[in-house]
Amino acid sequence: MTGEAPPLIDTNILVYLFDENAEYKRNISHQLVAGCFKSEERYSLSYQNLAEFSVVVTEKVADSMPSEDIQRFIHSVISFQGWNIVHYTGTTIIHAHEIKEQHKLHFWDALLAATMLENHIQTIYTEDAHFRKIPGINVMNPYETQL
Repeated sequence: MTGEAPPLIDTNILVYLFDENAEYKRNISHQLVAGCFKSEERYSLSYQNLAEFSVVVTEKVADSMPSEDIQRFIHSVISFQGWNIVHYTGTTIIHAHEIKEQHKLHFWDALLAATMLENHIQTIYTEDAHFRKIPGINVMNPYETQL
């Protein structure tokens, strides 16, 4: 792949899609994701995002999401050609350890950053500011910025 790939949507954006207790963030998240499904925008996701989403909405929220709904959502994402789905490799994991040590990040954030860099993704939509520590990655917090 050459050139800049579409911005990546972080896991927290996906989680807020289904958070009944955070109406503002849910609406903004819906705006982003719906834009992709309507082919108005193109975004990237890593399979890591989808796995993290599955864990968060079942194990880390007060009202866990039914497995059938999780599966349906993930199926809709992976079967829609408008998403740029990216993968990581063994080399990505090694790169993630380097990023983790150099920038003092959690491993999973470093892995996502390494995946982005290897797939020429320069922008991430997230509310997590720690991605700003990584050269080559621009952070857009959609909850602070009007889309």
